[in-house]
This record gives sequence, C-alpha cells and structure tokens, in this order.
Amino acid sequence: MVDVMVPTVVVPVMTLGNCVFLPQQLMPLRIFEPRYRKMLKETLAGSRMFAISQLDEESLTPDNDEPPCPFTCVGRIVGHVELEDGTSHIILEGLRRARVIKVKRKTPYPQLEIAPVVDEASTDLIGSTRDIARVLAFAENIVSELGEEAAPMMQRLRGLANQPGALADAAAGHLVADAATRRQLLECLSQDQRIKAVADELARLDAQRKLDEQGGGEEARGLN
Repeated sequence: MVDVMVPTVVVPVMTLGNCVFLPQQLMPLRIFEPRYRKMLKETLAGSRMFAISQLDEESLTPDNDEPPCPFTCVGRIVGHVELEDGTSHIILEGLRRARVIKVKRKTPYPQLEIAPVVDEASTDLIGSTRDIARVLAFAENIVSELGEEAAPMMQRLRGLANQPGALADAAAGHLVADAATRRQLLECLSQDQRIKAVADELARLDAQRKLDEQGGGEEARGLN
C-alpha cells in the first residue's frame, strides 16, 4: 500500500548485490567508489539520507546493469569517518521502506524516485503480543554467547516492544542473514505477519544453534 499522504521523492541510492537493508538496522559501510564518494559528500552536506537497494538480478540486461528490487529502504548517516585516502566508513540507520518507482538518473551517481509506504495497523493484539515475547526470548538466546557485548542490542530491541513492526525490523536487521528472507520482510507491510515471520525465523535459528552446540559437544567428547 503506497502512503498517499507522502509524495514521491528522489533519493541517492547504492545498489548492492545480495544486500537487503531494513528499517531500524544499523549498517556499517565502506565508501570507496568515486561515484559513491561524491554521493556521500553531497549527502553529508544535505539531508544525510540515501537508500540501499538490493540488485534485481532477474532484471539485468546490457542496458540496465544495476536494476533495483521493487522495494528499498532509506537510511540516515549516523556515523562518519573519512580516511586519508579519501574513502570513508559510515554507519547507516534504516528509517523507512519505500516502493521503487523508477531509476531517476545514473550519473554522476544513481538516484531513485521512490514512494514511501506505511505499515498496516496491527489488528491481532493477542497474536502480536505473543510473537513480540517470542522475538525477545529467541533473540536473547541467540546472542547469549556474546555476553555484555549483546546488551546494547537487547536494550534496543526491548525499547521497541510496543511496536511489533519496528521490533521485527530491528531483530531481523541484526540477526537474520538470509537475503531471501530479509527481502520478504522488507516487502511485508503487515506488522502482524512480519513479527510472526521474524519470531518463526528466530525460533528456527535458535533451534539450529542448540543442535550445533550439541553436535560440537558430542564431537569433543569423542575426541577425548
């Protein structure tokens, strides 16, 4: 559903091969290509915002070598360090998903015309409350081995416990690696469906983690 209250806007974009950027995610990036260095310079002087799009490999043609997937995510630069060689390290915070209307231009750096979209309101209070609890519990299990290093992330997730859609995005952004799953989540506008999908995926990852630990323990015992 396109948010009819928000007009289409034009934003700079980085189109990356197998990378799906989600709202609420904190993504570290190294900016080294000349076109993106120019984009970064102009973005820092302005809105500090640009989009990250996954490359749509099915739409590749000789005349269209960087087609974006149908949905993208706009982020804001929240950290920036420029190195002596002119490259930069940045932290991009995901702000909002959007539907791609068209590639507006390709030079000197790519820009997209996009239509920001809004989440559908949650209608299953009981189900979403259950899935919020599942996401927090499985997330804590998955990152437990990190000890104190996991504390800031868990604090961030708990702070979103009354926002099922945002919590789903934040948890998936930091804990779900599979690009196909992330793309489905980016394109899902239902908060109820998204929080359930993330809870189910984290349950699967937690179960796999436990199996891996058991397998490692059995192997170790066999070597003694």
